[in-house]
Amino acid sequence: MLWILELLSMAANLVLACFTGSALIMGVVFFLIGFQGARLSTLAKGKQTRTDVLKICSTLGIVFVIFLISFESLRMTGQLAFSSGMAPETARRLGMRLVVLGVVQPAWLFISLKWLLPLVFDPIDLSPRRKMVVVSATVLNLLPGLLVVQDIGV
Repeated sequence: MLWILELLSMAANLVLACFTGSALIMGVVFFLIGFQGARLSTLAKGKQTRTDVLKICSTLGIVFVIFLISFESLRMTGQLAFSSGMAPETARRLGMRLVVLGVVQPAWLFISLKWLLPLVFDPIDLSPRRKMVVVSATVLNLLPGLLVVQDIGV
């Protein structure tokens, strides 16, 4: 059962990491396309340009943190799932890290979606399918970590 939960956690975090990674790439590409024909001296003097660059960089930074958390969760869950000869202390340490990431991920997502991103954009409404992916990724981070820590601790 633990192995199935680990695979589900890997799948949910893989989907989240792929979406955030593709959003990062598209954001950088569209950012560069937006300033294609402008001169550097004109861009440096414009207050609106600096405001736009700050908004774009802060948004990409928020998405980058989500990507890092999802990728690290995916990597650690993969280590737990596919390492057969792992020492109990190493498995316990990985389980504790997964629990920490399972707490940090929903906290960062909540803070960024409710407070940080609405400063840049209008309030963000996620579709039920997207909410399900985000919630499942965070819950599936916690479950394998808690089960590994509890199993080793007994």
